[in-house]
Amino acid sequence: MLKSKNKNMLILLFILLSFSVFAQEDHLQFSSFLHRGIERTYYLHLPPNFDDLSSFPLVMVLHGGGKGDGDEVANHFGFNEIADREGYIAVYPNGIDSRWNDGRGKTFNEQKGLKNIDDVGFLSVLIDTMIENYNADPNRIFVTGVSNGGMMTFRLGCEITSKLSAIAPVIANIPKNIIDKCSPDSPLPVLVMNGTEDPLVPWDGGKVKFLWKEMGEVVSTENSVRFWVEHNKCFEDPVTEILPDVDDEDESRVKKITYKKKESNLEVVLYAIVGGGHNIPGGNTPDLSLFIGSKNNDINGAEVIWEFFKKAQPRISPK
Repeated sequence: MLKSKNKNMLILLFILLSFSVFAQEDHLQFSSFLHRGIERTYYLHLPPNFDDLSSFPLVMVLHGGGKGDGDEVANHFGFNEIADREGYIAVYPNGIDSRWNDGRGKTFNEQKGLKNIDDVGFLSVLIDTMIENYNADPNRIFVTGVSNGGMMTFRLGCEITSKLSAIAPVIANIPKNIIDKCSPDSPLPVLVMNGTEDPLVPWDGGKVKFLWKEMGEVVSTENSVRFWVEHNKCFEDPVTEILPDVDDEDESRVKKITYKKKESNLEVVLYAIVGGGHNIPGGNTPDLSLFIGSKNNDINGAEVIWEFFKKAQPRISPK
């Protein structure tokens, strides 16, 4: 048993080092503030055309659990390059011990006595800070996240809906503990991007696992999407597209399903990575199919998400 755990630890170390090797230098500002007596930190990327007199959209990107902090996902996902081209602010917050309190309950942070970390409050204050100090447009606030960060993105959609213009969780489902409590106070465009063969966050729901550890439960991708379809009243017949197989060696295809609200631009979109694993499609990450499943290269996840954000209507205030 001990030998098995040692072997698994070596595998984990290999995965984390592999992700770090693929990191690239990028211009990020590091900053912090106190929230509930704890120093909370984040990285900031400003586009070349940034000035204090103009208002810019804000894209908040949440890292995965145990894979480094905001600078790590900044280097892997590709939002900075798009920010430089399109002109938005990108902010990369850091979770405590590289993890988010996404509502699953059974997480590493809870095991360390940190289950009451107020990440929703921290991220809400961070949005306010970006609006106040960097003139981020309060009507164009977007959040995306990967894995644990994707589940945290779902939680923000539930709890601070009226601050957000759209969300895009990636390789993540809604935690089982929070779906019955999720009560968004306004409509919200949602894009979900999941792999059908994800070995960590199961497509069909159930226990989140990594190696020998179980880390809470999630509902299925179908139920995660259905929740937002019903909340947003996107009851038009869904439109299904099979996207081009750009990389015929990546063992996966992309199926896009779009749900719309009648006479509205409000959408819920699912990018089902058929055969895909626990990885960012088209991202700057290694293909570790043996451990986390196949990586899809038919689409660029960051580009797809930004296009979804860009066409979202400004935030709709609750009635």
